[in-house]
Amino acid sequence: MIKSTHPEFERMVSGEAVPDSDLLMGFLEEAGVPHERSASAVRLSGDLELLDPKRILDAAGNEPLSLEIHRVIGSTNDTVMQRLSDSGCHELLCTAEMQTAGKGRRGRSWVSPFGRNIYVTYGRFLQRELSELGGLSIVVGMQAVDTLRDFGLEGVGLKWPNDILLAGGKLGGILVELKPQEKRGIGIAAGMGINFMLSAQDVGQIDQAWSVIGERAVVSRNQFLGAFTAKLTSALRLFNAEGFEPFVEIWHQYDAYPGEIVRILRGQSEFEGVNAGIDGEGNLLLQTDEGLQSHNAGEVSMRTARQ
Repeated sequence: MIKSTHPEFERMVSGEAVPDSDLLMGFLEEAGVPHERSASAVRLSGDLELLDPKRILDAAGNEPLSLEIHRVIGSTNDTVMQRLSDSGCHELLCTAEMQTAGKGRRGRSWVSPFGRNIYVTYGRFLQRELSELGGLSIVVGMQAVDTLRDFGLEGVGLKWPNDILLAGGKLGGILVELKPQEKRGIGIAAGMGINFMLSAQDVGQIDQAWSVIGERAVVSRNQFLGAFTAKLTSALRLFNAEGFEPFVEIWHQYDAYPGEIVRILRGQSEFEGVNAGIDGEGNLLLQTDEGLQSHNAGEVSMRTARQ
């Protein structure tokens, strides 16, 4: 269940001081894990809340989960896509302390420092047509926002189609990747990153307005992951059975820019109008001087008058 680690590091997680071998020190330095050395021993320092399988599963309640926790990983999305190619894998929750190749939308990277944020991907198969999966990132985002609100975080919402916003900055992002249709259905890897805390060095790598949970609310990473996963698995069961339609009527509870003037950028083209919500396929509805337009997520960006 614990992957991509060093055996002695797991002893450190349990509170032990262990010999400072070159291999262990290389692992700690490369990952940026806070630690302290005394004589020839090393132990963890700081107040990191490391990922704990028991705490995650307990918080998930009765959901039967196949869980992987990686101390360091390339990308949780890539790992889940690989696992779904295994005929014995039907669902998987993959999370990590750190990503070395975290993936954002439209080919961007996702800043993923060790032990401070959420990097998670849920994979499973859906028995829906490809054309019916356009609203998946919105469904994932709704569950994340609901979970954060349950922990007392105020002012959090969604920017269509896949951004989680807080105080005008990007708190989290969602990337859904699809595996081609097979007998089991279409495989989905629903990935998400959420900023709990960022250092000055981390922020220097981000090229847009950002936000963190910080001290706005007390949110345990382990409890968040379990509670979020319980909501997500339930929502995806509903999506699998009924499609996106049940989620359309509640979009207004999450929309960060209802009724505002927005711009849709698609390549070299730009469309401006009033944000009129979404349709039954998860497309953005834009009220323009020429009438009501529908824009799918695809390779587009949305901007507001504030941006």
